[in-house]
Amino acid sequence: MAHGLQDILVCFLAATVLAYVAQWTRQPLVLAYIAAGVLLGPIGFKLVSDPDEVQQLSEMGLAFMLFIVGLEVDVTRLLSIGKRATPVTIVQVFGCAALGWLAAMALGYRGLESIYIAMAVSLSSTMIAVKMLSDRAELESGHGQMIMGVLLLQDLVAIAMLALQPSMGGGGDAAAGTTTQLPWVVAVLSLVKGAGLVAGAILLSRFALPLLFRFVSRSPEVMLLTALSWCFLICSAALRLDFSIAMGALIAGVSIAAFPYALDVIAKIRGLRTFFVTLFFVSLGMLLKMPPMHTVVIALVLSLVVIVSRFLTVWPTVKVCGYTPRMGVLSSIYLAQVSEFGVIVALVGSSAQYKHVSTDLVSLIVLVLIITSIASTYMIEYSHRLAGLLVPRATTTEADKSKSSVMVHDEAPAPVMLIGCFRVGSSLIHELRQAYIDFSVVDFSQHVNERLNKLGVKTVYGDISHMDTLEHAGADKAQILICSIADDFLRGTDNLRLLQTLRKLNPAAKIIVTSDSIEGATRLYTEGADYVVMPRVLVARHLMEVIAEIGAGELKERRDIEVEHLPQRVEVVR
Repeated sequence: MAHGLQDILVCFLAATVLAYVAQWTRQPLVLAYIAAGVLLGPIGFKLVSDPDEVQQLSEMGLAFMLFIVGLEVDVTRLLSIGKRATPVTIVQVFGCAALGWLAAMALGYRGLESIYIAMAVSLSSTMIAVKMLSDRAELESGHGQMIMGVLLLQDLVAIAMLALQPSMGGGGDAAAGTTTQLPWVVAVLSLVKGAGLVAGAILLSRFALPLLFRFVSRSPEVMLLTALSWCFLICSAALRLDFSIAMGALIAGVSIAAFPYALDVIAKIRGLRTFFVTLFFVSLGMLLKMPPMHTVVIALVLSLVVIVSRFLTVWPTVKVCGYTPRMGVLSSIYLAQVSEFGVIVALVGSSAQYKHVSTDLVSLIVLVLIITSIASTYMIEYSHRLAGLLVPRATTTEADKSKSSVMVHDEAPAPVMLIGCFRVGSSLIHELRQAYIDFSVVDFSQHVNERLNKLGVKTVYGDISHMDTLEHAGADKAQILICSIADDFLRGTDNLRLLQTLRKLNPAAKIIVTSDSIEGATRLYTEGADYVVMPRVLVARHLMEVIAEIGAGELKERRDIEVEHLPQRVEVVR
């Protein structure tokens, strides 16, 4: 027992130190945890005396992780954006799986090994893609919504993969190598059992669990225990039906995701999940053995296949569906890595329960995960520059599903043009509409364009980092050009480059840009900006007015006005 606690302590110390390094180098934390396992395992310093004990604990982390993934599946959102993402997901998953299978066969893998490689390379990392979209404020963008839709549907594909795993061994005793049933019979039985498990979980969650949760909702501790018991109950049922713990945990989470208590359960279980998930990824790193050079070469080749396959499947499919090629390129870049789910599927396949593949194949897939995660992180960092190189003329003339009302040259241009629309721009639009000022907006967010169209605002769908987009939109004819987005949220350009581009297009216009720093504002004024918005300065001045009103006893009047007017504001960015 003492050795077990010491092993856990060493795992967390190593994971913590490397997590700091990952943050400093802007790498996903998952890679830090895997690297910690590599350092502690057979390849590294062999500081963990009993890796099997750590791995057994990590299986609990796998259950917690997938339970929370299930809890976070928003079925309503899945239905709303799934329609757009379904064709892309189908082509991407099956296309990438086919290319992965062909690559595996060419590299000498046969049978189940090639199939597991195909399954692993067909899924992308939700953890990495969503985090990068969030960090770069692109979740609400057109490509952000497409990526989220594909990732949500991929989660459903992962559940289907886990459901089919029992039938992949040929229907017999994997250890003995005997076959008692035809493969297609086993597959059908597996699907029937899987459907029965899902149906039973949904029926119980709809008719029995609401009463139970309502009864225990006054006690947060008991409610958490109830949720965890539900998770372990479904996991146990999954094991009895020859499915994996991973599949049971996912189904348990999805079945109660719509409950009003789901968010509270997620908040309370997150700490436990962090503990066990860290151990899970550290134990994955311990599975890595010292790879011979040919294995490293194979991992590099498969990593290249993963990246290229995304561009070959996602980019053209997005374009065929009527969206811009730029959205296709950005979606391909964000999806260009192997998912944690791919590793989990391989890990389950190598378990004593199935014995479909060896741990060497799991090591190979983990290596591909590491390589593609690092590569995609840097690709995402420079995604808009890459998109600019691959699609140099991504303008509003390209077809787009948002059906934006694009201005044309023979239409009288609006005197005021908003270059990009984010939070400040959304509030400015409300004020401009209230003042009946004629204006137009250029932005590449599909949802912003749709909401502006509903308000009757002239919109142009396009990338503001391209001069031809701005010229097509009529920036050369506007009297006032405004960029209210700070550099932290601009992609592919910044306020200085926008200012220089706009000044070339329209030397006579009054140009208003934004800066978050004194030095930046000074540089923009030097380069010819007519006015530089500094939100921090404006907020500080406004707060001084509020402080003065507090001293004069007039704050209640301002507060009452705000409370009355805020619900009446019509904003396109919420």
